[in-house]
Amino acid sequence: MKSFFAVATALCSIASASPLAPWAQMAPPPAGTQFYQLQAKSAATAVNNQWLALRTGAASYSLAAAQAAATKFFVRKYDPTGTYAVHNADDTRQVALQGPNGTLLYVVDVTMPNTGSIPGGQLMEWATFTMDNNVLGVKDGSTLANRTFAAVGGADGYGVALYDGISPTTQTLTPITLNWVKSA
Repeated sequence: MKSFFAVATALCSIASASPLAPWAQMAPPPAGTQFYQLQAKSAATAVNNQWLALRTGAASYSLAAAQAAATKFFVRKYDPTGTYAVHNADDTRQVALQGPNGTLLYVVDVTMPNTGSIPGGQLMEWATFTMDNNVLGVKDGSTLANRTFAAVGGADGYGVALYDGISPTTQTLTPITLNWVKSA
């Protein structure tokens, strides 16, 4: 039994130090890293051409009119799933999806996400993003075909969430795509 715990401890140590983990911090990112910003596209003029931004002190991303306010990101591919972890430019935080159920998973900012950092009663996922055709997508095993990112209307502007596409909600939603735009 003691040897089981010793092996388990050793494996955990190796896994936590693994450079293959997409959530591993690399601060600062290596020279030559490609940075991106995310721009919303929509048929609704109120949110079209807005930029994904993190307001000072906020935990959830929202839309901003000016590109100068947009958050810069870089990505790390996780080869076993073909998905990407999305890190902020200084690599102190990461983008995740979070919500109390699967109806709306808000785009949030988290520090070194792990199973122990998920708030009680919440769902959270990270490193499940795709970049197909320069559009942010999610590949997390869901079979729901109508999922879409949405601008969620609020008193102080628009938040951003992944909507499951089928569940009723009292929130005001405007469908958007989030396009990857290369940045310096």
